[in-house]
Amino acid sequence: MHALRTVVSRSLSSQCRRFATAATSGEKKLDIGVVGAGQIGRAVCLGLRKKGHNVKVCDPNRVNHSELVNNGVTWLAKAREVCEGADVLITAVPAPPHVRKVMEEEGVLENMKDGACWIDHTTTDKDETMRLSAIAKSRGLNMLEAPLTGGLELLKAGQMTVLVGGDKQVLDRYERIIRSYTETVLHMGDIGTASVVKVLSNMLAGAHTVLSSEAVMMAKRHGVNLQAFFDGIRASAGNSYVFETEVPLMFNGTYDPGFKIALHNKDFSLGRQLAMEAKVPLELMGLTEQIYLRAMYKYGEDVGSSMPAKLLPDDLNEEPEVKGYEGWTYEIQKVEGGGIAVVHRGVKKTE
Repeated sequence: MHALRTVVSRSLSSQCRRFATAATSGEKKLDIGVVGAGQIGRAVCLGLRKKGHNVKVCDPNRVNHSELVNNGVTWLAKAREVCEGADVLITAVPAPPHVRKVMEEEGVLENMKDGACWIDHTTTDKDETMRLSAIAKSRGLNMLEAPLTGGLELLKAGQMTVLVGGDKQVLDRYERIIRSYTETVLHMGDIGTASVVKVLSNMLAGAHTVLSSEAVMMAKRHGVNLQAFFDGIRASAGNSYVFETEVPLMFNGTYDPGFKIALHNKDFSLGRQLAMEAKVPLELMGLTEQIYLRAMYKYGEDVGSSMPAKLLPDDLNEEPEVKGYEGWTYEIQKVEGGGIAVVHRGVKKTE
């Protein structure tokens, strides 16, 4: 039996290398299925089509239907139809229950062809990912967990970072597929490690959003010009990507970075589970989660994930709006050594 598994494994590895080589050498384009056509799924589909791959997608929400179909993507009704004959299946759905529904309840794992690779871009549960990965492996499939991080603007620009967990050899075979729609691919380790890093990143972002709100309101109440305050922090040790991209949303009163607060609270819940497993007490992170929950209960599940920063202005009945930020946008520039710099656009500074 061991010998049989070895032969099968070598055969599948050879098949995977053949798929990957064909996709990148111009000899053959791959058949790729995508489940989920939201912001991430849309970017995935468009990037893959630019490289000439045959792409099929499904999503009950048809918000991006016309754009994707007009770009040559085949829109199907069910996930099982999307995975049929696919060399690679990519999932980009909101949460762990959606992954489980697609891969198990809708029978995708049972219907993927032998030797195919499943790439999951969902920010999900580490243990659930490990469980589903084991099932995929038992069926002769390859699997990479690959949550994306960096924010909506990076996603639009094709510059998000993909954190990958799984066999490095499998990543080597399929990395160019991922690079069709993103720029930076980082291997975190075995299956499960990428989910841990992604959740921790989102928790840190939430904590700094709350801290930024408190800092803004303290500066305002001490009579500091908020534009001067913003410029000062940007040039100091207190600066961060979150500060640079969340505070302008306070200044223009939108509090919406394009990510829903319900999804951010999902990530805090996953983080709390990780903390319990590791026996690490959540103190500041736990308090931040409570603030995020209070904001969601007050403003609703569909508001932007920056809304916790609005709690304090509402409590104090004092808005931190700054004129000139109505048309604010930003771009990201990669910095030598692996960092990123935020470049602000559309700000009309007033004295």
